[in-house]
Amino acid sequence: MRRITPSAWRTAAGTITVALFAACSTSPTTSPQNPVLTQPEASAVAEVVATDAASLVGGATLDAATGMPFALAPMPGAPALAPSSATCMPTRSPSPPTNSDGDPVPDSVRVDFTGCTFTGDAHTVTLSGSIDIVDPTPATTDRAFRTRSNAFTRTVTNSTGTIRSVVENGVRSVVPTPDQVQLADTMTTEYTFASGTTASHVRKWLATFAADQAGSIQMGSRLPSGTWTISGSSTYTSGTNSYSLSVTTSDPLHYNTSCSVEPRFDSGTLTAVVTKGTVSTTITITFTACGQYSVSRSAA
Repeated sequence: MRRITPSAWRTAAGTITVALFAACSTSPTTSPQNPVLTQPEASAVAEVVATDAASLVGGATLDAATGMPFALAPMPGAPALAPSSATCMPTRSPSPPTNSDGDPVPDSVRVDFTGCTFTGDAHTVTLSGSIDIVDPTPATTDRAFRTRSNAFTRTVTNSTGTIRSVVENGVRSVVPTPDQVQLADTMTTEYTFASGTTASHVRKWLATFAADQAGSIQMGSRLPSGTWTISGSSTYTSGTNSYSLSVTTSDPLHYNTSCSVEPRFDSGTLTAVVTKGTVSTTITITFTACGQYSVSRSAA
């Protein structure tokens, strides 16, 4: 790793830019003003929170033809790949599923991704586990649907053999309209970092997506470009440390469909107030371009 000069370090103190295609770390720092998390710990929390925010895109729409989400976001730094580029077709059961009201959402179908792989830009993404898709109003023609992830796993391996993975369990309830999507996210993420360390993120988020162009959200089509606002609480645990998080978008996240790398946000800010006991630290995740963000921390 390139040695940082003292003058450069002073300029960058308190903020690091996450290099999404390279594994890097910053030496731990502590001070009375930042007692909860060191900078590397803050960066680890930010990596998981950013991953979970990016995964909302996949939970917001589904392909009526296959009964599966349109986007299955891997971890930050991996290429943004669509299910159509997978080397397998996920298994649906039953097939075909029952659709009592004739809207784009089947009454109930399980999509099993075991054996699916994606490749691109020196990365391989392997999927496993399943997602259940349910029409909560099977007698009413509308757009609402609910999904349940059952150990749905995304494993990313880069050209050097470094492996990261995400395992998701939980429920998302989605109410789309032509202009926006309302999404309730009650999920647990088990995250494995490139270093091999692990973390758990148990969350209850409410998220709203607003399309840049009114009326452009169509069931059975990919999500258009637009902005995400997120709020909610969660618990982050890694090793023996456990923290309470309060997450908000202090500046809405702009989702850009033209981005070729995850996360597909080119602007916006996620703020997480991290609390342990009676002491808090604020983590600010600022998205600066497709697949790029910076992380800073300050006393709450």
